Amino acid sequence: MNRIITLTPNPALDYAVHADFVAPNRKLRCRDPQMHPGGGGVNVARATTRLGAHSLAIFTAGGVYGDALVKSLAAENVPMRMLPIAGDTRLAFHVQDDEKGNEYRFNLPGAEMSGQEAERFLRAVKDETESGDYVVASGSLPPGAPENFWAQAARIVKECDARFVLDSISGLEQALQEGVYMIRQNEHEYPALSGKTLKWPDKIKAFAAECVQAGKAQAMVVSHGGDGSVMATKDGVAFAPSFKIKATSAVGAGDSFVAGLIAGLVRGWDNEAALRYGMAAAGATRMSEGTALFNRDDVERLFSSES
Repeated sequence: MNRIITLTPNPALDYAVHADFVAPNRKLRCRDPQMHPGGGGVNVARATTRLGAHSLAIFTAGGVYGDALVKSLAAENVPMRMLPIAGDTRLAFHVQDDEKGNEYRFNLPGAEMSGQEAERFLRAVKDETESGDYVVASGSLPPGAPENFWAQAARIVKECDARFVLDSISGLEQALQEGVYMIRQNEHEYPALSGKTLKWPDKIKAFAAECVQAGKAQAMVVSHGGDGSVMATKDGVAFAPSFKIKATSAVGAGDSFVAGLIAGLVRGWDNEAALRYGMAAAGATRMSEGTALFNRDDVERLFSSES
């Protein structure tokens, strides 16, 4: 089975707590702390590993939070290639306001990436990628990373006869000029490409199909929150509805969606089934507390149920 390799140059250590209420200028008592590895590609690797895929997480790490990130990934048995950096891995802090049911998400900036560190990361991509692999670039780029970082990664992956999947708004324009296998955008991101907000689902389906026809990507995926998701390829546009669940947290849902989608494609499923599996993974993660990802049993139950 081909590998799913994830790229995370700007990972995070996710920390989540509950507060009875959130108010300005008050001392807030927090409880029920949770700590998990974070960052887009790291979460995709965690999720694909849970789904039984052959995975590898390539990421940077530095400082105390970096050490905790590595230990947390090892505890989840996620195959990894960690690249040490001079700076500190960032912290992402999430607070659940139990009084009003709101979720507050604070993401700190990552460490400055040097030119040497960027070159080392891209060299690792070339070393690890083999023909037929899916290479998922997800999350933000750290300060100092070249604007064409993802474009360089996409070129390397194509030269290895593998598939480059981009789930990031950082360096997007340069990557699309280089050409990618798949791009994933959510309802807040795609307007930067389309130039405006489009009506769901018909106009978004048409936009996704236009992106494929224009050669920007072989597959264009737009996930639209509770409405569902679409995936356009040369063979047409597939659709998958969202699942009716009791949502607890949105953290990691988008990464879980990407993980389920790619895991389905690696198994040889058709686009509609893979898209539905992605929606099941996203729904199951939304059922989880704080920064925790899904329970696989929940994914399989949703996938086999009525939407």
